[in-house]
Amino acid sequence: MTLKSLLAQMGLYRESVDYAYHPDDNHIEALNFWTSQKPKELWLYQFIVHHFSSLLDKNNSLLISSVFGPKKAIKLSESRVKLFYTGENLRRFPKYKDHCKGIVDIAVGFDYVNEEYYQRFPIWIDYSFQPTADSKMIKQVISGFVNKDLCADKDKKFASLVCSHDKKNIRTNLFRSLSKIDKVASAGRYLNNTNELKEVFNDDKGKFIGSYKFNICPENTNKEGYVTEKIFDAIKSNTIPIYWGSNNNPEPDVLNKDAILFYDGRGSLASLNKQVEELHHHPRRYADFINQPKFQPHAAEYIADCFNGLHSKIHKLLTSK
Repeated sequence: MTLKSLLAQMGLYRESVDYAYHPDDNHIEALNFWTSQKPKELWLYQFIVHHFSSLLDKNNSLLISSVFGPKKAIKLSESRVKLFYTGENLRRFPKYKDHCKGIVDIAVGFDYVNEEYYQRFPIWIDYSFQPTADSKMIKQVISGFVNKDLCADKDKKFASLVCSHDKKNIRTNLFRSLSKIDKVASAGRYLNNTNELKEVFNDDKGKFIGSYKFNICPENTNKEGYVTEKIFDAIKSNTIPIYWGSNNNPEPDVLNKDAILFYDGRGSLASLNKQVEELHHHPRRYADFINQPKFQPHAAEYIADCFNGLHSKIHKLLTSK
């Protein structure tokens, strides 16, 4: 615990807030995002402009706020409608664990929260679907999601890893264990042993991991519902995900668990290695596994419901007086 956080708990320190009300030309105010994130490039910003630009004006402005800044700034905001969004696991941001209940009109995140003001909308959707998507477009994306043209199964090498750190040693455990079977190509900053990603694939992660049979893609933290784009990147690139996260039940309304391999602690490594080795050395078994349906039959409908729920809640707020 830092001195600052200790003093805060004792009530002897308060985070400074330098707040001024400055909505942009679309009457949208953005707070508490990374400084490198330009508001107009945010997926949620583009969704709001696409659907609600005609409803926004100086007397009907909207705040989008996240976790990378003081919560008090949200309270001070003069925007008429306040929206809190997080793509982060709020265990890392405990002051936001209540999703700003009582100080915002709508909260959006990956948690399963049974509250009227809350809409589940996990961050992987942002990576896979355009803000302008409708039900028809969502079905089209799902039906053509897997890119089977990146590399023929017979030409794929063993396994890949792309990461920059490993705080929980999960990627390290998997890398070391699977390396007993064959070479695991690690193209990120962490455990780097190949320059292929940059030199052969021009930093195209999808093409890189698609040239391997397996992709090590655990989450950084384990919490029910917390699923990022990592597993979807692997699926899209037609490689078998080796996954850990969301209690090893990622997006049960969307993904087919039978098409995923799971790490479940160090005790699971022996059985996982056996599965991987069998698929690696038997092309027909690998083909049977990789060609399984990746999505649940109703996946597109579930995703469309997320879009419709978000649209409905924002529309109701902007049209209520």
